[in-house]
Amino acid sequence: MPDRARVLSALAPHRWVLEPALAVVLFGVWLVIGLPFDLAGALAVLLYCAAVALSRVLPVVALEIAWLAVVAELSEGSSLSLPHRLISAVAVVIALFGIASHGGKVLRWFGFGSAILWAPALAYLFTVRGDLKFPQFGPVIGGYYTSQGVGLLMMSLLLAVVFVSAWLLGFLVARQRATAPSGPVPSLLVWLASSGGGAAVPEAEEGDAPRLVRRLTRPQLTFDIAGAVAYVFFCLVTDFTSSLVPDASGRSTFLVLIVFAVAVALRRMSPAVSLAIAWLAAAVQMTTGHNILVSDIAVLVVLYATALYGDKVVRYAGLISAGVGALVAALYLTLTSALAQGYFDLLSSQLTGMALQFAFLFVVSATVLGLSWVLGLLARTWRNARASRHAQIVAELDRNRAEEVVVVEQERTRIARDMHDVVAHSLAVVIAQADGARYARHADQKTVDPAAGRTDAGGTDAVDTALETIAATARSALVDVRVLLAELRQSQPEGPQPSLADVEQTVEQVRAAGLPVTMERRGELDGLSSAQQIAAYRIVQEALTNALRHGDTTRPASVVLAQSGGADSGPGIVITVRNSMKTPTPEPLATGGLPRIGHGLPGMRERATLAGGSLSAGPADEGFVVTAFLPVVSGVRA
Repeated sequence: MPDRARVLSALAPHRWVLEPALAVVLFGVWLVIGLPFDLAGALAVLLYCAAVALSRVLPVVALEIAWLAVVAELSEGSSLSLPHRLISAVAVVIALFGIASHGGKVLRWFGFGSAILWAPALAYLFTVRGDLKFPQFGPVIGGYYTSQGVGLLMMSLLLAVVFVSAWLLGFLVARQRATAPSGPVPSLLVWLASSGGGAAVPEAEEGDAPRLVRRLTRPQLTFDIAGAVAYVFFCLVTDFTSSLVPDASGRSTFLVLIVFAVAVALRRMSPAVSLAIAWLAAAVQMTTGHNILVSDIAVLVVLYATALYGDKVVRYAGLISAGVGALVAALYLTLTSALAQGYFDLLSSQLTGMALQFAFLFVVSATVLGLSWVLGLLARTWRNARASRHAQIVAELDRNRAEEVVVVEQERTRIARDMHDVVAHSLAVVIAQADGARYARHADQKTVDPAAGRTDAGGTDAVDTALETIAATARSALVDVRVLLAELRQSQPEGPQPSLADVEQTVEQVRAAGLPVTMERRGELDGLSSAQQIAAYRIVQEALTNALRHGDTTRPASVVLAQSGGADSGPGIVITVRNSMKTPTPEPLATGGLPRIGHGLPGMRERATLAGGSLSAGPADEGFVVTAFLPVVSGVRA
């Protein structure tokens, strides 16, 4: 891919040579196939080739020259051969593609109108003035048989479809180039039609972004090619005799099959190109006189792909193709049926039956083709809904993670405010005891008995006591500082900080709120620092609050504060809060979203972690249990 992009970027300044080279090739084909030299024919071919050559650099002039060539042929009295007509039709297709790709907005729509008008003109040159003749039967109107008029109408429809398909491809190229960023071009088709520096295919793989060629992964590309090969094999096996007989009909059938197979292979990579190729195959099938073939199932596959993979313009082009295709197919099948039954001059007496047959075939064709397109649209809707659901789940997971982060940060802020008074109090005690020890030592020096050679023992005891108090308070303050992970906030809570002794008051408040609570103390509960006592109080408070809000208030909850001396966790205190859960009632979520993360559990877990312990919470035995462990630091007194 990078090597091809570099090559295309290097050749970008020389893209203008492409259309003149195609014009030379077309003129060379006209000379090689052995046409007799005819001044009118040579002039018409030169005009068509000039329109092709100027379609990129001067699209306005190219459109005028193409009109001049069509008018010149219509005004020419002599009839030109069928190969000449085919060359002129190919030139018109290339010129329309170039005009739609490189012309301005107004010129582009002039090209669309020209495609519609050129179709009956060239159909007239193909049939009435050319070598492609229809059987002459039925009533004569204006000097022409009815069969000739029907054939002209059908040929006009076929050419209109081919011309409009070429214009549509050019329109999609111009639309994509106008919205794409600059950069290397990964698509050869877009590069061929680009007028200036490279244009990259937009990154969006789905939706209505202008996109002529979609990027496929290697497995997707392999699957599409394998599907096209399987389609060819199926058609050959199903319609073996009509596909492989070595006559002209068999060769044309095989050609139609191959063209349809190319459309099937490109259905996902480029739905617009696939649709145009499918119309080309259908035109070849009808102009060569074939009836319904097994290979026609490719039309259903392509219509399905236009609705599933195409952007907005391609989707509507597929829908319009379904309607026009039903009309053309019904008209073609009705006409071939009339020819097969030999109505000829008796056609006038069979008009009613043919009209009913046409109506029936049109309804059936429109139903089958339209159903394929609708199925593709439904598959697209389902795919988009699945992608939207996946995006919603990812967004909800991100929201839950963000909420948990916010909860943790909020809890850390509350811890910082709670710890402010604790650390301040501990430092104040250290300072007071240090000052007391200094004054005691100073007083002790004044009570020295020089004769006895000793000091006052009471002063020494006072200093030792003060130093012990300083050491214990400093250890406690050190533990509190380690718990404090964030900066202390300036705003401070008013009033004294809660401790383990205040748990009973919280229990009483919850009882008064309507939830019966039993409380039990086991063993010695001393040894927690001030910060750890605040953490224990907050854990019990939050657990009981959750039980009151979300639990079954008709059955009692329990709070157990127990001493722990396990070999694994070491000495500490275990807090267990158990409550009954409400009977679950199935309530389907409106959007199928994930449950939201509350503030309680993350906050309690953060409290326990910062206090040096751990916390677990979850359903157990038809209830909900919160268990926290807070370690006791040796040498620390509450």
